[in-house]
Amino acid sequence: MWYALVSYIVLIYLLTNFVTPKIFNGVVDAYLVRPLLWTSLALLAFFLSKKDGIEIWYFKRVRRWEFGRNPFEGALLIGFFQISLLIIAGFFSGFGRSPVSFTPLSILINAFFVFSFIFGIELSRAYLIKRSPRKNLTLSLIAITLFLVFMNISFNRFLSLDTNSPLAIIRFLGETLIPSMAMGFFASYLAYLGGALTSIGYMSIVIGFEWFSPILPDLEWILSSLIRTMAPAIGFVLIESSIWYSLPKRLRPKESEKSTLRWIGVSIVSLMMIFFSFGYFGIQPTVVCSGSMKPTIDVGDIVIVAKVPIESIKKGDIIEYRTSKLSIIHRVYDIVRENGGIEFITKGDANKEVDPDPVKPRQIVGKVIFVIPKVGWISIFIKECLRKVIG
Repeated sequence: MWYALVSYIVLIYLLTNFVTPKIFNGVVDAYLVRPLLWTSLALLAFFLSKKDGIEIWYFKRVRRWEFGRNPFEGALLIGFFQISLLIIAGFFSGFGRSPVSFTPLSILINAFFVFSFIFGIELSRAYLIKRSPRKNLTLSLIAITLFLVFMNISFNRFLSLDTNSPLAIIRFLGETLIPSMAMGFFASYLAYLGGALTSIGYMSIVIGFEWFSPILPDLEWILSSLIRTMAPAIGFVLIESSIWYSLPKRLRPKESEKSTLRWIGVSIVSLMMIFFSFGYFGIQPTVVCSGSMKPTIDVGDIVIVAKVPIESIKKGDIIEYRTSKLSIIHRVYDIVRENGGIEFITKGDANKEVDPDPVKPRQIVGKVIFVIPKVGWISIFIKECLRKVIG
């Protein structure tokens, strides 16, 4: 009866996008009608599982679990890892107050809204995974993930997408689609390993943080998307590489499927790291190759440079700027404002004199927000070896 559940999910999508907004006002539609539909979806998935004689709430496919005592605790740990990354990023980008109301009544209404959605989607996910054929696990998980992801993106979001604007498409992919797919695939993987309870644990942590924390990290969408994509991918790779399956051999994933699953996770992490390295997420790493900033920054350190408004740069900040020949990381020694313009006087901490030429705003790459000691020596060593081989 899996097709009945799929049909009902499609029906809910059509109702919430084309029917209920026209019948009910916005508040009633969002906080009463939709939660009732999602609750009915959860009940339908549970009813179908009982009718088919299958367990979707919790099942154990692994003999050893190294993240907590069981899959549910492991899912919670990965969820906390994800929001920890968001909080750490918030220390560099700042925090803001949540737009959500926190009166007792509002908390109850929001809880009904959030958890009816999570339970409806995750019980459906677990049922569809349990009913899917075991001959090709990877394709089943991908198909279920894609279906649920697209069913959770508003039709108006697709309709308002400017397909003639590459930037709008990139933002839609990076801000909405890719993080949703990464988190959805990880939730599907968790549901496969431990049932609906496990994926509910993960999604409750990451979604609940956004809805019930009064203070939230104020991040650029690119950085937020990076974290929401990389965290589940890293969690997937860590879990898949450490578990032992307790199923009979005939029911375990084939080695080729396990390898494919690992490579999906590794590929996502690698792709995000490449984007990060080239600065597509507003921050980028730079290896320090000179000692002009000793002892604050030494040769072989890696600095994380963030793009910031020029007006926010003040005396004492360490910035990266480009000249015609090279990129330099020095401290702002003074700021000169003349004739409506602005220039920065810079100086290396280890230098006796300021830099000979003032730095103009167009030269500035960004401000140093973090220093990782000595890790860059690997890059320096490789570059030196290549230089000797080529030259």
